[in-house]
Amino acid sequence: MKKLVATVIFSWVTFAFGQNCRCDTDTLLSEIISCDTIKFDNKAALYWSFNCDSSWLTFKSPTNKEEIIFSLGEGLQNMTGRLGYIYAQEYKKAFLIQNNVISGCCSPPDFYLYDKKTGELKANLGRVVFYSENKRKPFVIAVTNSNYDTTTVASYNSLTIYNIDNGKRYILQLPKRQIERALDATERIYPEYLFDEPIIKGDTVILKYYLKTPKNQADKPVKTITLDLKKYSS
Repeated sequence: MKKLVATVIFSWVTFAFGQNCRCDTDTLLSEIISCDTIKFDNKAALYWSFNCDSSWLTFKSPTNKEEIIFSLGEGLQNMTGRLGYIYAQEYKKAFLIQNNVISGCCSPPDFYLYDKKTGELKANLGRVVFYSENKRKPFVIAVTNSNYDTTTVASYNSLTIYNIDNGKRYILQLPKRQIERALDATERIYPEYLFDEPIIKGDTVILKYYLKTPKNQADKPVKTITLDLKKYSS
């Protein structure tokens, strides 16, 4: 499958127009791109628009100021929802965006945090292993240093727990070089692909990651981490 790289727009362009969702020469776009408005509890909103030249994601502030925070150019509109920005979750003061960096296998997405009042980019959280889909539990967990912006060889010796509401970051140390050795043993490129789907039980998140490739169904050499999110609430 051909891979297409998404480009994130961090500079804003302001337009004074309503939502556009039409291309007469490619009517399939209306089936691919949802133009439903995502409404936040502070009366801000997100919505996609498209025409025959591009598609773009607009943030509308509570004061009705509109800012384009991402776009796909001509020829890429039909990749909307697969390449680039996808809305992930709303929290008390911010909203989370998943950015699919390529259109196909096998690179994990990275995540951006935006201010829910202004639409300003607050943080690049990089690649993550967990984000809460409950805005009353505003947590994102990532392997520390795992992002596409690093210019040095990363060392993955901890997890970072982000409390989105209070802006604090907490570090949970892992055994030194365990992740690197697991990557070598499993021949994985990204540490996120070592992890199983998170298990959520109330305020507890259970993360399991493989130390080597299982030889059979019963052979599952995994490391288990149990996190009580209440410990990271203050």
